[in-house]
Amino acid sequence: MNAKEMIYGTERIVDVLDAGKCFGYQYYILNLGTHPTAYVEIPSTHYCYQKQYDNIDINVHGGLTYSEKSLWIGKHGQIQESWFIGWDYAHYGDYVGLHIFSDEHQKKWTTKEIQKDVFSVCEQLKEMEKNDVKKNKVQL
Repeated sequence: MNAKEMIYGTERIVDVLDAGKCFGYQYYILNLGTHPTAYVEIPSTHYCYQKQYDNIDINVHGGLTYSEKSLWIGKHGQIQESWFIGWDYAHYGDYVGLHIFSDEHQKKWTTKEIQKDVFSVCEQLKEMEKNDVKKNKVQL
């Protein structure tokens, strides 16, 4: 999929800006109209599978804000069934399309910048995977 650029608006939409695999993890970057979000699918074999986001030590913009067994994507409401973690770009200092909350001096995130965060999260997940394997080998 060719990545689309984030366009901020005032109405709620769900549009996929980018989707793909990074370090073996499926990811989605979505435009929710007023702000972007990003999600990574967690495989059932991973340490973070079915963990609540506030119990997962991932360093990402604004911190994790989502962990659920499904993800609603696209204009037509496609639902992906799996375990997902996610985060958003609607924090203090971020531009949000609702003018009562934002001004032009706040940060408007580009798809390319969000892709860098996705890469970082996937890299952290892969590192957790490696550490979990090492820990299990030591316990044997």
